[in-house]
Amino acid sequence: MCGYLMVTVEISPGDLVRAAEYLSIEKASWGRDNIAMLSRTSRNELEIGDEKSGEYTTFSWRSMQKIVFYPLSSSWFWADGKLFRIQGRRVTDYYNAARSNRIEYSLSCFGNSAEPIKKVLQTTMNNVLRHERDKTGVWYPRYQSTPPEWTKLALRASRPMETLAIDSKIMKDLLADIDKYLKSDSMKYYHKQGIPYRRGYLLHGPPGTGKTSLVHVLASVFRLPIFCLSLCAMVLTDESLVSLTTSLPRRGILLIEDIDSAGLVRTSSGSEHGVTVSGYLNATDGFSAPEGHILVITTNNRDSLDPAILRPGRVDYEVHLTNASRSQIEQLFRSNYRSDSNGDLDSMAREFAGRVPEFQFSPAQIQQYLLRLEVRDSPETAIVEISAWVSEHPEPLGL
Repeated sequence: MCGYLMVTVEISPGDLVRAAEYLSIEKASWGRDNIAMLSRTSRNELEIGDEKSGEYTTFSWRSMQKIVFYPLSSSWFWADGKLFRIQGRRVTDYYNAARSNRIEYSLSCFGNSAEPIKKVLQTTMNNVLRHERDKTGVWYPRYQSTPPEWTKLALRASRPMETLAIDSKIMKDLLADIDKYLKSDSMKYYHKQGIPYRRGYLLHGPPGTGKTSLVHVLASVFRLPIFCLSLCAMVLTDESLVSLTTSLPRRGILLIEDIDSAGLVRTSSGSEHGVTVSGYLNATDGFSAPEGHILVITTNNRDSLDPAILRPGRVDYEVHLTNASRSQIEQLFRSNYRSDSNGDLDSMAREFAGRVPEFQFSPAQIQQYLLRLEVRDSPETAIVEISAWVSEHPEPLGL
Protein backbone atom coordinates (compact mmCIF):
# COMPACT_ATOMS: atom_id res chain seq x y z
CA MET A 1 0.00 0.00 0.00
CA CYS A 2 1.36 3.41 -0.97
CA GLY A 3 1.02 6.37 1.35
CA TYR A 4 1.71 10.05 0.94
CA LEU A 5 2.14 13.13 3.08
CA MET A 6 0.15 16.31 2.52
CA VAL A 7 0.48 19.66 4.30
CA THR A 8 -2.64 21.85 4.60
CA VAL A 9 -2.85 25.51 5.59
CA GLU A 10 -6.17 26.96 6.71
CA ILE A 11 -6.62 30.55 5.51
CA SER A 12 -8.43 32.73 8.03
CA PRO A 13 -10.42 35.89 7.22
CA GLY A 14 -8.14 38.76 6.27
CA ASP A 15 -5.93 39.83 3.41
CA LEU A 16 -4.79 36.30 2.56
CA VAL A 17 -8.37 35.41 1.64
CA ARG A 18 -7.89 37.59 -1.43
CA ALA A 19 -4.92 35.44 -2.41
CA ALA A 20 -6.99 32.29 -1.93
CA GLU A 21 -9.83 33.70 -4.05
CA TYR A 22 -7.29 34.65 -6.69
CA LEU A 23 -5.98 31.08 -6.74
CA SER A 24 -9.38 29.42 -6.74
CA ILE A 25 -10.62 31.46 -9.71
CA GLU A 26 -7.45 31.60 -11.78
CA LYS A 27 -5.76 28.24 -11.16
CA ALA A 28 -5.76 27.49 -14.88
CA SER A 29 -3.54 30.51 -15.54
CA TRP A 30 -0.48 29.17 -13.70
CA GLY A 31 2.73 28.90 -15.65
CA ARG A 32 5.13 25.99 -15.50
CA ASP A 33 7.62 27.64 -13.12
CA ASN A 34 5.77 30.46 -11.43
CA ILE A 35 2.56 32.43 -11.20
CA ALA A 36 1.20 34.11 -14.33
CA MET A 37 0.00 37.72 -14.06
CA LEU A 38 -3.78 37.81 -14.11
CA SER A 39 -6.15 40.59 -15.11
CA ARG A 40 -9.63 39.28 -14.49
CA THR A 41 -11.91 41.34 -12.26
CA SER A 42 -11.46 40.66 -8.54
CA ARG A 43 -14.41 40.01 -6.26
CA ASN A 44 -14.36 43.45 -4.66
CA GLU A 45 -14.37 45.14 -8.05
CA LEU A 46 -17.18 42.89 -9.25
CA GLU A 47 -19.39 43.57 -6.25
CA ILE A 48 -18.75 47.31 -5.95
CA GLY A 49 -17.28 48.25 -9.31
CA ASP A 50 -15.33 51.25 -10.56
CA GLU A 51 -16.92 53.73 -12.90
CA LYS A 52 -15.75 53.78 -16.50
CA SER A 53 -15.35 57.58 -16.59
CA GLY A 54 -18.75 57.99 -18.20
CA GLU A 55 -17.81 55.93 -21.24
CA TYR A 56 -20.76 53.61 -20.73
CA THR A 57 -24.13 53.90 -19.07
CA THR A 58 -24.71 52.05 -15.82
CA PHE A 59 -26.63 49.30 -17.58
CA SER A 60 -24.13 48.72 -20.38
CA TRP A 61 -21.25 48.83 -17.87
CA ARG A 62 -22.87 46.14 -15.73
CA SER A 63 -23.52 44.00 -18.79
CA MET A 64 -19.76 43.91 -19.42
CA GLN A 65 -18.87 42.54 -15.98
CA LYS A 66 -17.52 39.00 -15.86
CA ILE A 67 -19.39 36.45 -13.79
CA VAL A 68 -16.93 34.87 -11.37
CA PHE A 69 -17.58 31.42 -9.89
CA TYR A 70 -16.07 30.37 -6.56
CA PRO A 71 -15.48 26.62 -6.33
CA LEU A 72 -16.85 24.96 -3.22
CA SER A 73 -14.97 21.73 -3.85
CA SER A 74 -11.35 20.71 -4.39
CA SER A 75 -9.45 22.11 -7.35
CA TRP A 76 -5.93 21.04 -8.31
CA PHE A 77 -3.16 23.03 -10.00
CA TRP A 78 0.58 22.92 -10.61
CA ALA A 79 3.06 25.61 -9.48
CA ASP A 80 6.85 25.45 -9.30
CA GLY A 81 6.74 21.79 -10.21
CA LYS A 82 4.48 20.86 -7.29
CA LEU A 83 0.84 19.82 -7.17
CA PHE A 84 -1.47 21.93 -4.99
CA ARG A 85 -5.09 21.67 -3.96
CA ILE A 86 -7.23 24.74 -3.23
CA GLN A 87 -10.50 24.03 -1.47
CA GLY A 88 -13.32 26.43 -0.67
CA ARG A 89 -16.18 25.75 1.68
CA ARG A 90 -19.13 27.85 2.70
CA VAL A 91 -19.36 28.49 6.44
CA THR A 92 -22.51 27.29 8.16
CA ASP A 93 -23.18 28.98 11.49
CA TYR A 94 -26.81 28.82 12.56
CA TYR A 95 -26.13 31.21 15.44
CA ASN A 96 -24.49 33.93 13.35
CA ALA A 97 -26.06 34.55 9.94
CA ALA A 98 -23.45 37.14 8.94
CA ARG A 99 -20.59 34.69 9.34
CA SER A 100 -22.50 32.01 7.42
CA ASN A 101 -22.28 33.95 4.19
CA ARG A 102 -18.55 33.70 3.61
CA ILE A 103 -16.24 31.18 2.02
CA GLU A 104 -13.23 29.81 3.87
CA TYR A 105 -10.24 28.35 2.07
CA SER A 106 -7.54 25.77 2.66
CA LEU A 107 -4.46 25.22 0.52
CA SER A 108 -2.69 21.85 0.46
CA CYS A 109 0.52 20.51 -1.05
CA PHE A 110 2.10 17.06 -1.22
CA GLY A 111 5.12 16.76 1.05
CA ASN A 112 6.02 17.40 4.67
CA SER A 113 6.85 21.13 4.50
CA ALA A 114 4.63 24.20 4.46
CA GLU A 115 7.27 26.28 2.66
CA PRO A 116 5.87 25.70 -0.88
CA ILE A 117 2.45 26.87 0.34
CA LYS A 118 3.97 29.95 1.95
CA LYS A 119 5.78 30.76 -1.30
CA VAL A 120 2.64 30.35 -3.41
CA LEU A 121 0.57 32.54 -1.08
CA GLN A 122 3.27 35.22 -0.89
CA THR A 123 3.73 35.36 -4.65
CA THR A 124 -0.01 35.41 -5.23
CA MET A 125 -0.49 38.11 -2.61
CA ASN A 126 2.16 40.21 -4.36
CA ASN A 127 0.18 39.84 -7.60
CA VAL A 128 -3.02 40.89 -5.83
CA LEU A 129 -1.32 43.95 -4.34
CA ARG A 130 0.16 44.84 -7.72
CA HIS A 131 -3.29 44.61 -9.26
CA GLU A 132 -4.66 46.91 -6.53
CA ARG A 133 -1.70 49.30 -6.57
CA ASP A 134 -3.70 52.21 -7.98
CA LYS A 135 -6.76 51.53 -5.86
CA THR A 136 -7.76 52.51 -2.34
CA GLY A 137 -9.46 49.89 -0.20
CA VAL A 138 -12.41 51.18 1.83
CA TRP A 139 -13.48 49.13 4.86
CA TYR A 140 -16.58 49.35 7.05
CA PRO A 141 -17.65 47.49 10.20
CA ARG A 142 -19.87 44.44 9.88
CA TYR A 143 -21.96 44.70 13.04
CA GLN A 144 -23.88 41.48 12.41
CA SER A 145 -20.75 39.55 13.39
CA THR A 146 -19.94 38.84 17.02
CA PRO A 147 -17.63 40.54 17.73
CA PRO A 148 -17.99 43.07 14.89
CA GLU A 149 -15.34 42.81 12.19
CA TRP A 150 -14.03 44.94 9.34
CA THR A 151 -15.11 44.07 5.81
CA LYS A 152 -13.89 45.60 2.57
CA LEU A 153 -16.81 47.17 0.73
CA ALA A 154 -15.04 48.95 -2.10
CA LEU A 155 -11.90 49.43 -4.14
CA ARG A 156 -11.85 53.06 -5.20
CA ALA A 157 -9.61 54.53 -7.86
CA SER A 158 -6.81 56.47 -6.21
CA ARG A 159 -7.30 60.23 -6.23
CA PRO A 160 -4.45 62.42 -7.54
CA MET A 161 -3.39 65.37 -5.41
CA GLU A 162 -4.00 67.87 -8.20
CA THR A 163 -7.73 67.10 -8.20
CA LEU A 164 -8.13 68.55 -4.70
CA ALA A 165 -8.54 72.32 -4.36
CA ILE A 166 -6.60 73.06 -1.20
CA ASP A 167 -4.01 75.60 -0.09
CA SER A 168 -0.63 74.32 -1.28
CA LYS A 169 1.14 75.11 2.01
CA ILE A 170 -1.50 73.26 4.04
CA MET A 171 -1.08 70.23 1.80
CA LYS A 172 2.71 70.35 1.79
CA ASP A 173 2.98 70.60 5.57
CA LEU A 174 0.42 67.84 6.14
CA LEU A 175 2.14 65.45 3.73
CA ALA A 176 5.50 66.10 5.37
CA ASP A 177 4.08 65.38 8.83
CA ILE A 178 2.47 62.09 7.80
CA ASP A 179 5.54 61.04 5.83
CA LYS A 180 7.75 61.57 8.86
CA TYR A 181 5.37 59.59 11.06
CA LEU A 182 5.27 56.64 8.65
CA LYS A 183 9.04 56.38 8.15
CA SER A 184 10.54 53.07 9.18
CA ASP A 185 12.58 54.52 12.06
CA SER A 186 9.67 56.50 13.50
CA MET A 187 8.30 53.66 15.62
CA LYS A 188 11.69 53.14 17.27
CA TYR A 189 11.84 56.84 18.11
CA TYR A 190 8.37 56.81 19.67
CA HIS A 191 9.13 53.74 21.76
CA LYS A 192 12.50 55.13 22.82
CA GLN A 193 10.68 58.18 24.16
CA GLY A 194 8.11 55.97 25.89
CA ILE A 195 5.33 57.33 23.67
CA PRO A 196 2.66 55.15 22.01
CA TYR A 197 3.26 55.01 18.28
CA ARG A 198 0.07 56.79 17.29
CA ARG A 199 -0.78 60.07 15.60
CA GLY A 200 -4.14 61.81 15.42
CA TYR A 201 -5.32 64.40 12.91
CA LEU A 202 -8.32 66.71 13.17
CA LEU A 203 -9.86 68.12 9.98
CA HIS A 204 -12.39 70.82 10.73
CA GLY A 205 -14.33 73.38 8.75
CA PRO A 206 -17.72 74.04 7.15
CA PRO A 207 -19.50 71.32 5.15
CA GLY A 208 -18.22 70.84 1.63
CA THR A 209 -14.71 72.13 2.26
CA GLY A 210 -13.04 68.86 1.29
CA LYS A 211 -12.41 66.98 4.53
CA THR A 212 -13.39 63.56 3.18
CA SER A 213 -11.74 64.24 -0.17
CA LEU A 214 -8.52 65.14 1.61
CA VAL A 215 -8.54 61.77 3.38
CA HIS A 216 -8.98 60.02 0.02
CA VAL A 217 -5.99 61.90 -1.39
CA LEU A 218 -3.84 61.08 1.65
CA ALA A 219 -4.75 57.39 1.38
CA SER A 220 -3.83 57.47 -2.31
CA VAL A 221 -0.50 59.22 -1.77
CA PHE A 222 0.64 56.86 0.98
CA ARG A 223 -1.20 53.79 -0.40
CA LEU A 224 -3.12 53.15 2.78
CA PRO A 225 -6.55 51.54 3.25
CA ILE A 226 -9.31 53.61 4.85
CA PHE A 227 -11.33 52.19 7.73
CA CYS A 228 -14.54 54.23 8.02
CA LEU A 229 -16.27 54.33 11.37
CA SER A 230 -19.39 56.25 12.36
CA LEU A 231 -19.87 56.75 16.08
CA CYS A 232 -23.54 57.44 15.30
CA ALA A 233 -24.23 53.78 14.49
CA MET A 234 -27.06 52.67 16.76
CA VAL A 235 -25.52 49.26 17.39
CA LEU A 236 -22.09 50.60 18.34
CA THR A 237 -21.10 50.35 22.01
CA ASP A 238 -17.96 51.11 23.99
CA GLU A 239 -17.08 47.41 23.91
CA SER A 240 -17.63 46.91 20.17
CA LEU A 241 -15.67 50.09 19.44
CA VAL A 242 -12.67 48.68 21.31
CA SER A 243 -13.05 45.41 19.42
CA LEU A 244 -12.96 47.23 16.08
CA THR A 245 -9.99 49.46 16.87
CA THR A 246 -7.88 46.64 18.28
CA SER A 247 -8.36 44.68 15.05
CA LEU A 248 -6.98 47.49 12.87
CA PRO A 249 -3.84 46.73 10.84
CA ARG A 250 -0.64 48.55 11.71
CA ARG A 251 -0.79 50.58 8.51
CA GLY A 252 -4.07 52.26 7.63
CA ILE A 253 -6.27 55.31 8.18
CA LEU A 254 -9.03 55.11 10.77
CA LEU A 255 -11.54 57.74 9.64
CA ILE A 256 -14.17 58.93 12.11
CA GLU A 257 -16.34 61.49 10.33
CA ASP A 258 -18.59 64.13 11.88
CA ILE A 259 -17.57 63.30 15.41
CA ASP A 260 -19.52 66.36 16.57
CA SER A 261 -22.73 64.62 15.47
CA ALA A 262 -22.04 61.42 17.40
CA GLY A 263 -23.62 62.67 20.61
CA LEU A 264 -20.83 61.35 22.82
CA VAL A 265 -21.77 61.59 26.49
CA ARG A 266 -19.61 61.57 29.60
CA THR A 267 -21.42 58.68 31.25
CA SER A 268 -23.52 55.81 30.02
CA SER A 269 -27.26 56.45 29.94
CA GLY A 270 -27.99 52.83 30.80
CA SER A 271 -28.78 51.97 27.18
CA GLU A 272 -27.14 48.96 25.58
CA HIS A 273 -26.15 51.13 22.63
CA GLY A 274 -24.14 54.29 22.18
CA VAL A 275 -20.55 55.36 22.76
CA THR A 276 -19.36 57.45 25.70
CA VAL A 277 -16.44 59.88 25.72
CA SER A 278 -14.49 57.52 27.97
CA GLY A 279 -15.26 54.61 25.64
CA TYR A 280 -13.99 56.58 22.65
CA LEU A 281 -10.81 57.62 24.49
CA ASN A 282 -10.19 54.06 25.66
CA ALA A 283 -10.56 52.71 22.12
CA THR A 284 -8.30 55.30 20.48
CA ASP A 285 -5.84 56.24 23.24
CA GLY A 286 -6.19 53.62 25.96
CA PHE A 287 -3.84 50.88 27.06
CA SER A 288 -5.20 48.43 24.47
CA ALA A 289 -5.45 50.98 21.63
CA PRO A 290 -3.59 49.95 18.47
CA GLU A 291 -0.40 51.56 17.20
CA GLY A 292 1.03 52.35 13.78
CA HIS A 293 -2.15 53.58 12.12
CA ILE A 294 -3.33 57.14 11.42
CA LEU A 295 -6.41 58.44 13.20
CA VAL A 296 -8.36 61.12 11.32
CA ILE A 297 -11.44 62.72 12.86
CA THR A 298 -13.53 65.33 11.08
CA THR A 299 -15.99 67.88 12.38
CA ASN A 300 -17.94 70.87 11.14
CA ASN A 301 -17.76 72.50 14.56
CA ARG A 302 -14.52 72.15 16.49
CA ASP A 303 -15.79 74.17 19.44
CA SER A 304 -18.53 71.62 20.13
CA LEU A 305 -16.06 68.82 20.87
CA ASP A 306 -15.27 67.65 24.37
CA PRO A 307 -11.85 69.09 25.38
CA ALA A 308 -10.70 65.58 26.32
CA ILE A 309 -10.93 64.54 22.65
CA LEU A 310 -8.67 67.43 21.58
CA ARG A 311 -5.99 66.93 24.21
CA PRO A 312 -2.40 66.85 22.85
CA GLY A 313 -1.43 63.26 22.26
CA ARG A 314 -4.94 62.48 21.04
CA VAL A 315 -5.06 65.18 18.39
CA ASP A 316 -1.50 65.95 17.29
CA TYR A 317 -2.18 67.94 14.13
CA GLU A 318 -5.08 70.15 13.07
CA VAL A 319 -6.12 71.27 9.60
CA HIS A 320 -8.68 74.06 9.29
CA LEU A 321 -10.44 74.02 5.93
CA THR A 322 -12.40 77.07 4.82
CA ASN A 323 -14.80 78.02 2.07
CA ALA A 324 -13.16 78.55 -1.30
CA SER A 325 -10.44 81.19 -1.56
CA ARG A 326 -9.59 82.93 -4.83
CA SER A 327 -6.76 80.49 -5.55
CA GLN A 328 -8.98 77.49 -4.78
CA ILE A 329 -11.67 78.75 -7.15
CA GLU A 330 -9.05 79.13 -9.88
CA GLN A 331 -7.74 75.64 -9.13
CA LEU A 332 -11.22 74.12 -9.38
CA PHE A 333 -11.78 75.82 -12.73
CA ARG A 334 -8.45 74.64 -14.16
CA SER A 335 -8.99 71.11 -12.88
CA ASN A 336 -12.42 70.92 -14.48
CA TYR A 337 -11.33 72.12 -17.94
CA ARG A 338 -7.63 71.24 -18.10
CA SER A 339 -8.02 68.46 -20.67
CA ASP A 340 -10.32 70.04 -23.24
CA SER A 341 -9.79 73.81 -23.21
CA ASN A 342 -8.28 75.47 -26.28
CA GLY A 343 -8.05 78.96 -24.80
CA ASP A 344 -5.80 80.51 -22.20
CA LEU A 345 -6.96 78.45 -19.26
CA ASP A 346 -5.06 80.44 -16.63
CA SER A 347 -6.55 83.77 -17.69
CA MET A 348 -10.03 82.25 -17.90
CA ALA A 349 -9.59 80.78 -14.42
CA ARG A 350 -8.63 84.20 -13.06
CA GLU A 351 -11.63 85.80 -14.75
CA PHE A 352 -13.96 83.14 -13.38
CA ALA A 353 -12.58 83.46 -9.85
CA GLY A 354 -12.89 87.24 -10.05
CA ARG A 355 -16.66 86.88 -10.41
CA VAL A 356 -17.06 84.66 -7.32
CA PRO A 357 -16.82 86.20 -3.83
CA GLU A 358 -14.03 84.70 -1.76
CA PHE A 359 -14.99 82.45 1.17
CA GLN A 360 -18.72 82.61 0.42
CA PHE A 361 -19.08 79.21 -1.25
CA SER A 362 -17.53 75.88 -0.37
CA PRO A 363 -15.34 74.08 -2.92
CA ALA A 364 -18.12 71.48 -3.21
CA GLN A 365 -20.61 74.18 -4.23
CA ILE A 366 -18.25 75.60 -6.85
CA GLN A 367 -17.64 72.08 -8.15
CA GLN A 368 -21.39 71.46 -8.28
CA TYR A 369 -21.80 74.55 -10.46
CA LEU A 370 -19.01 73.46 -12.81
CA LEU A 371 -20.65 70.05 -13.23
CA ARG A 372 -23.92 71.49 -14.50
CA LEU A 373 -24.67 70.13 -17.96
CA GLU A 374 -24.81 73.56 -19.58
CA VAL A 375 -21.33 74.56 -18.41
CA ARG A 376 -19.51 71.27 -17.87
CA ASP A 377 -17.92 71.22 -21.32
CA SER A 378 -17.66 74.95 -21.93
CA PRO A 379 -15.37 77.14 -19.82
CA GLU A 380 -16.61 80.20 -21.70
CA THR A 381 -20.21 79.46 -20.72
CA ALA A 382 -19.15 78.84 -17.14
CA ILE A 383 -17.63 82.33 -17.00
CA VAL A 384 -20.65 83.99 -18.59
CA GLU A 385 -23.22 82.37 -16.31
CA ILE A 386 -21.40 82.40 -12.97
CA SER A 387 -22.46 85.96 -12.07
CA ALA A 388 -26.13 85.04 -12.37
CA TRP A 389 -25.55 81.95 -10.25
CA VAL A 390 -23.83 84.02 -7.56
CA SER A 391 -26.63 86.59 -7.52
CA GLU A 392 -29.15 83.80 -7.00
CA HIS A 393 -27.23 82.73 -3.90
CA PRO A 394 -26.32 85.91 -2.00
CA GLU A 395 -25.92 83.87 1.18
CA PRO A 396 -23.91 80.65 1.57
CA LEU A 397 -25.91 77.67 0.39
CA GLY A 398 -27.41 75.55 3.13
CA LEU A 399 -25.95 72.08 3.34
